[in-house]
Amino acid sequence: MKPTERQVVARTIRFPQKLRDRIDADAERCGRSFEAQVVALLRRHYGEDVDIAPTPEAILSLAHGSLLDMSEADQDLVTRRLVERPKR
Repeated sequence: MKPTERQVVARTIRFPQKLRDRIDADAERCGRSFEAQVVALLRRHYGEDVDIAPTPEAILSLAHGSLLDMSEADQDLVTRRLVERPKR
């Protein structure tokens, strides 16, 4: 990315219902989710590497959920680097 370029993260894209239905039907035909189909369309049309970024809250929720079935010792092992350490 060039210093003058900004990275923009879209959080919400609204589609008219008729367009949503068309994309959804195309996604089903291609064996993709609606979101994956939108990304595929953008990549094909613009030739750019685009992706749908989850919100920070979603990322934290997934991380928290992944720890639920771990023992406390395993959780400590996995998260030990997340604890802020005192500066020397």
